[in-house]
Amino acid sequence: MINWKYCIIGAALVVVLGIVLGMVDYGSFIGMFIPGVIVGYLVNDGYKNGAKNGIITGLIGGFILGILIFITIDFNLPPFPNVIYYIFVFALFAAATSAILDAVGGILGSIIRDKI
Repeated sequence: MINWKYCIIGAALVVVLGIVLGMVDYGSFIGMFIPGVIVGYLVNDGYKNGAKNGIITGLIGGFILGILIFITIDFNLPPFPNVIYYIFVFALFAAATSAILDAVGGILGSIIRDKI
């Protein structure tokens, strides 16, 4: 079962940590992974539900993060046609990457919750 409260909290964490930790090498990947662990730990319903909630968290947060990152990059580029298309593709790529990382993090978080 999807716990939307934790998914929204996790998506907000993906956006915030992705932007803040994006300043260091591979920091945005760590910023996408940590909220998955937190959501998997909080769900406390087994590793399958931890992965499901992690995927939802990653899709929502990664899409928003992709839009924000591309907009900040786009300010430095000259104007070009079809900018909405490029924003959408970049956001989908960020959402897919974040969903994979958060699913693994959700599994890891639920395993940590079971062992403690």
